Amino acid sequence: MIPRYYQQESHDAAWDYLRTDAGSPVIVLPTGAGKSLVIAMLVEQAREYDARVIVLQHRKELIQQNAEKIRALLPGVPIGINSAGLKQRDYDTDVICAGIQSVYKHAERFGRRELIVIDEVHLVGDNDKSMYGQFISRITELNNTARLIGLTATPFRTGEGRVAGADKLFQSICYESQTGDLIKEGYLCPVTNKIADNEVDTSEIRVAAGEFVASDAERAFDQTGLVLAACEETVTKCYGRNSVLVFAAGVEHAEHVAGVLEKLTGEKTGLITGETFPMVRQNLLEDFKSGKLRWLVNCNVLTTGFDAPNIDAISVLRATMSPGLFAQIVGRGFRLDDGKEDCLILDFGGNLRRHGNLDSPDYGMEDTGSGTGEAPEMGDRTCPNCESEVSVRFQTCPECQFRFPREDIEPNHDSEADDQSSITGHTAPEVWDVVGCAWAQHNKRGQPEASPTLRLDYKCQPVDDDLGNLTEVSISEWVCIEHDGYAGTKASQWWQTRSSAPRPDTVEEATEMMDRHMCRVPSKITTTRDGKWFRIVSVEFEDDRPGRREWALPLAKTEMTFDDDDVPF
Repeated sequence: MIPRYYQQESHDAAWDYLRTDAGSPVIVLPTGAGKSLVIAMLVEQAREYDARVIVLQHRKELIQQNAEKIRALLPGVPIGINSAGLKQRDYDTDVICAGIQSVYKHAERFGRRELIVIDEVHLVGDNDKSMYGQFISRITELNNTARLIGLTATPFRTGEGRVAGADKLFQSICYESQTGDLIKEGYLCPVTNKIADNEVDTSEIRVAAGEFVASDAERAFDQTGLVLAACEETVTKCYGRNSVLVFAAGVEHAEHVAGVLEKLTGEKTGLITGETFPMVRQNLLEDFKSGKLRWLVNCNVLTTGFDAPNIDAISVLRATMSPGLFAQIVGRGFRLDDGKEDCLILDFGGNLRRHGNLDSPDYGMEDTGSGTGEAPEMGDRTCPNCESEVSVRFQTCPECQFRFPREDIEPNHDSEADDQSSITGHTAPEVWDVVGCAWAQHNKRGQPEASPTLRLDYKCQPVDDDLGNLTEVSISEWVCIEHDGYAGTKASQWWQTRSSAPRPDTVEEATEMMDRHMCRVPSKITTTRDGKWFRIVSVEFEDDRPGRREWALPLAKTEMTFDDDDVPF
């Protein structure tokens, strides 16, 4: 198991910090970047020092995910689990993955622990009376040399700012990767978002405890006309998408949305809430991950610990004042998967405008808890299903998914999706009609030993050109037909979406096949800007119709002139 460069660098940075500083560091990696492998690497290093480790997280999915990754990296090493939801209570194994709700009152039972790793550390406040606070205070009291390392994709707490600081439990962010950079480097899937036609005003909805008040939001959004409009747009904009994950604002809303989607599409639509029986939930997730189920609606369940790389569209039919929650929601689509070119984000809640792009240094820094209304008491309560102690911050038990009676923490959504705001700080996407195309073998000047690439030049007109589509732009694309590794994998995916014939072995063969109309050309392309270059993030074909797959070129080859020096590499 070979780590990616940033996984190795983050691991090394954490240990360098522990060697040179007395504080506690935080590693920040975007959702989908592989924090579980970094956790496993940290555990592996600790075991070389004969250190005993406990890994803390707040959801049973994360417990299982982290434990599986550690087992894969350390075959033969016993990995214990302590979780009421998973019905396992291990206190003695040298490496234990535990749910904080299950262990926070029992720190003394774990004995010697030199390293405490906390996943989703943005959930850890500086209040010593919280579950994390109680456990950390007690276990460090019993182990005065114990060290802490935190990991998160969202290094802030709503209303409190950054998770690390001189006066906080964690003192420093030792390593941070940017979502946009990892997308650009090919480690995360590109994302794009589109706009709709209707919008619901959320300005009058009250805010309590840093989130929209459910009673106000219910009256604003769960109306038949609004849900129908949002679902119709979701179906339209997700045409050609294979795995669509929908986030609803509440249980009743989720049921309503699922019913409408099923009627509109004639396809089975999965529904998962905190009230869904575990076996039903497991079957729905397996069907969704395998591609048997195209539509999956959920409410406050699939935000963390849910790994389905095939997700290529996310419809956010809710609004949230929590930047961390929104980052987790859109992060469900960041993972790479075969045949997946990008992930479409349909934001119906004004969340992009509200929170800004994920890579902004100020993302999550604004205090969103200053709205009207009283905050609920922040004590703990017992889950009646699994008897875990659960903070009232959670509306669903993180251990067993039991959903507590709703009070006033459910948010609103609009019926207009937003494509004007940037998700990662990169420029907004542009859509182009392709009116001509040329292709040829491209050899890199001055580097005769370099493998040739297939170059395509698209003659394009902007779809929304106010001048009547008179403007023409040339947009180029390079396909690494003869390359191996990641570039070769991308070339295979590129070819498979355009031809029913096997991928050619050489660029020369590819150009001949294109000349014989064995590879189709897109009729529309969507791009983002990367400096002066256009980067193609998605394509559309004239012959994409249900039950129909034609491979003829929709456009005749257009004679265009290549400039060998005009390349981005």
